[in-house]
Amino acid sequence: MSSRGGEAISGRAAGAAGLAVLGTGDEAAWADVVARSVQHDFHHLAGYHRLAERRGEGRAHLFTYRDGAFEIALPLLLRPIDDAEPGGLQDATSVYGYAGPLSTRAEVPDHVVRAFHAALRDELVDRRVVSAFSRLHPLIDQERLIRGLGEAVAVGPTVSVDLTAPPDEQWAGYSKKCRRIIRRAREAGIVCVHDRTQAYRGDWVEMYRETMRRVGAPPSYIFDEEYFVRLAAELGPILHLFVALVDGRPGAAGLYTLCDGIVQAHLGASREEYARLSPTRLIDDTARRWAADAGAWVFHLGGGVGGRVDSLFQYKAGFSGRRHQFSTWRWIVDPVAYRELCERSEQDAAPAGPCTASADFFPAYRRPAPPPDAHPADGA
Repeated sequence: MSSRGGEAISGRAAGAAGLAVLGTGDEAAWADVVARSVQHDFHHLAGYHRLAERRGEGRAHLFTYRDGAFEIALPLLLRPIDDAEPGGLQDATSVYGYAGPLSTRAEVPDHVVRAFHAALRDELVDRRVVSAFSRLHPLIDQERLIRGLGEAVAVGPTVSVDLTAPPDEQWAGYSKKCRRIIRRAREAGIVCVHDRTQAYRGDWVEMYRETMRRVGAPPSYIFDEEYFVRLAAELGPILHLFVALVDGRPGAAGLYTLCDGIVQAHLGASREEYARLSPTRLIDDTARRWAADAGAWVFHLGGGVGGRVDSLFQYKAGFSGRRHQFSTWRWIVDPVAYRELCERSEQDAAPAGPCTASADFFPAYRRPAPPPDAHPADGA
C-alpha cells in the first residue's frame, strides 16, 4: 500500500489476482498498465488526469483488475458531493474527452469481467461513491467491459478519417464543399505551420478564449494560459499545435494529439475577422496529412456539441463519411443514497429530474439550472 496526498492507494501483491488502485503519483505503474492495453489514448494517461486534479475536478484513480494475462483498467475522478464534507459521500466522473475502460486483451472471458465488476463495486462502496459516469471512447471497444454494470447511453455520432487508406482516397472522402474551401484558402495565400516549439502559444490562447466567448461556451471551457502551459508539460511530444497564418498573422489554430496511433482534433479556435476564408479547414487538412505521414491509423475529429448533429458536426462531417458512436456510461452504485440526493435537489431551483441513469443529465442531483437556450448536457 502506498499513499499520495494523505489518501491511501490500495494495491495487490506482485503477480496476484485482484484489484489495485493507483493515483497519479504512481506514474510508472499507471503508465505500465496503460501501455499494456490493446488500445489507449491520451485521455487515459496519468499526466492528463493530474491536470484535471489541478483544476479541482476530483482526485484521479486508476482502478485495475488483473487475473492472469487479463487486465482491465478504468480511470475515474472521485469528488465529494458536498465540499463541506470531504470524508462524506462521493461520486465519480471522467476527464474531459474520451476515457472509459481499457483491457490487455481484445477478448476477455466473462468470468473475468464479472470479477472486475464485483471488485470495483466493493471498492467504490467502501469509498462511499454514490454514482459513476464516464465518457466512452468512440474508437475503442469498451462496452463489453462494462456491460451489466450500469448502462451505456448512446449520445451521438463522431467523425474520423481512415489514415490507412491511400492519400488520394482520403482527399476524395472530403465533401466537394470542403475541398473547394481548402483550395480557396490556399489560393488566398493562407499558410499553415506545424508550431513544434509553440512559439504561437500566446496567440493560440487569445484566439481560443475569444472563440469560446463568441460561441457562448460555459466558463469551464474557457481555459487560461496556465492550463495550456501545464497541458504541454504533461503531454510533451503527444501535443501538437498547428497555426494558419493570414498575411503573416495567426488567423486560426488547433491543438492535436498523437497517442498510440490515434490523432485527435482536441481544441480549435479562429479569429472572427477571417471566418469567410475558413482557415480552420486548411488546418484540419494539414493535420490530417501530417498524421498520415506520422504513421497514425486514424484521425478523429469528434462530434457536435453535447453529441448533437449540429453545425459543428456538419463541419466535421465534411472531412469523411466514417461514423462512430459516442456513448456515456452511467452507473448508480448506491441507489438509496442516489434517490435521497435527487429528492433533496428537488428543493433547489433546478429540479433533479428522473432518478435514473438514462435521464438527460447524470447524475441527476448535479443537474445545473440551464440558460433559456441551453441543450441538456450528457453528464458531469
